Amino acid sequence: MPICRNTKYRIWYKSMHDIGVTLSSTYMEHALNFYKLVKYGTSIDERKKFIYVFIKYYDTLKNDLFNKHKTIFTDRMKNTQRFDI
Repeated sequence: MPICRNTKYRIWYKSMHDIGVTLSSTYMEHALNFYKLVKYGTSIDERKKFIYVFIKYYDTLKNDLFNKHKTIFTDRMKNTQRFDI
C-alpha cells in the first residue's frame, strides 16, 4: 500500500516522505564525496570550495522542493475532489 493511501493527510505525508528521501540521498551523496576529498588528502581550499558549493546547491534544492510541493498543495486545494496519488 502506498504511503499516501487511506490517510486523512495523505498528500502531506507523501510530500514529507518525498522531501525526506530527496534530502537524505543528497546528504549521503555529498557526505561520501567529502569523505573522498579528506581521504585522498585534497587541500583545505578545495574542501572549503566543496562545502560552499554544497551549501549553495542545498539552498537551491530547498527552494525547488518548496516550490514543487507548494504547487502540489495549491492544486489540491483548488481541486477538492478526492484522488489517489
